[in-house]
Amino acid sequence: MDRTMRATRVSVLGMGLMGSAVAKAFIDAGHDVAVWNRTPAKCVALADQGARTVWTPSEAVAWGEVTVAVLSDYRAVEEVVTSIAPGCAAAGTVFLNLTTGDADAAVDMEKSFASTGMTYLDGAVLAYPKDVGTTADILVSGPEAAWHTCREVLAAMGSGTVHTSAAIHEANVIDTAATGSFFCTALGAFYEASAYASHHGVPADRLAVHALRFLDLLRAEIPEGAGQIMSGAYETDQATIHTYEAAMALITDTARAIGQPAHITAGFLANLRAAQAAGLGDRSLAATHEVLGRAG
Repeated sequence: MDRTMRATRVSVLGMGLMGSAVAKAFIDAGHDVAVWNRTPAKCVALADQGARTVWTPSEAVAWGEVTVAVLSDYRAVEEVVTSIAPGCAAAGTVFLNLTTGDADAAVDMEKSFASTGMTYLDGAVLAYPKDVGTTADILVSGPEAAWHTCREVLAAMGSGTVHTSAAIHEANVIDTAATGSFFCTALGAFYEASAYASHHGVPADRLAVHALRFLDLLRAEIPEGAGQIMSGAYETDQATIHTYEAAMALITDTARAIGQPAHITAGFLANLRAAQAAGLGDRSLAATHEVLGRAG
């Protein structure tokens, strides 16, 4: 961040691991920071780094030009909203909610903020606390005018801080899909794989060397698959869904033969079989999107 820029008053609600990292990022960027937590003792470490402690959410939003919430869930954010004294926030104050939730929760929360006078932005952190303030990806959705007003301030949270859409729910949708369905499941799949390999005497570090080689293949396959989904053209001269199903049936049975539940591989196998039942067996793997999309 350009440290010659005027310091902005930023209030951060929630001093868990992520909230504390967010507050520290704003402090390090030269902003004036206030912190609040239900347990005031959790604010001490940030106070020692220059933040001021506020004692209520009303005090936080009244003091801050931008307020950022990193709380446990949307219910906690709703409790904060209902506790804010009417009229205490100046017109034009931006409230960014970085709490993990879902699309409907984001839409409902925007409605809850309508009577506060603040502009609501919904967001998601696609990073670990250690990356906040440096390379973290922070997604922000909501009114573009509010985003442009505070984008340079919010950039202090990470170089990947971006506005995704005016649609208030989009950041949450991407978080659920990219972080939950993709990243977390991919990590879980590795640990399912490492358990199988360890059973046969192959240590996790040796497996990791080979697993990492698939990252380059993923970098090519994901955009290609996305292109097929966008075009609706799933023809392939490589591996069809039939090919994947036969392989995954064998792999799932092999894992279960040694007593492992193989939950992740079995789930993938179920998706493949659903695509076969829909008559898509001779198409590319990306065609499973069509079956899953219909289910939604």
